[in-house]
Amino acid sequence: MKMLVVDDSKAIRTFLTALAEELSFATEAACDGREGLEVLIRNDPRAPFEVVLVDWEMPRMNGLELVQAVRRNRDFDGLKILMVTTLNSMDRVAEALEAGANDFLMKPVTRETLADKLQILGVLEYNA
Repeated sequence: MKMLVVDDSKAIRTFLTALAEELSFATEAACDGREGLEVLIRNDPRAPFEVVLVDWEMPRMNGLELVQAVRRNRDFDGLKILMVTTLNSMDRVAEALEAGANDFLMKPVTRETLADKLQILGVLEYNA
């Protein structure tokens, strides 16, 4: 299973990548939405990403813009998108879901909360 972690904070990218690898995901990371989209586009379609963790607030292309760009591309129809952010108002959650995110995870993230969300998305079989 492959996961892409998109966050402008190197510390958060490193932390989420480590958690994902503990859960047996092969990972790649990107520092903003534009780089994340480039990683998705150049990825080998024979080994697609199953899920993308996306921060909302990033330079160049924010997380919501990334979600919208991914959802416009039919090549990524099966890709699960999990917004991972500190922005927690119901308006923001609704906006992300309407744009095409599959679910929302609030920071700070733990191994258990990430595993629970990935299980709900159907990309992880996990027993805590």
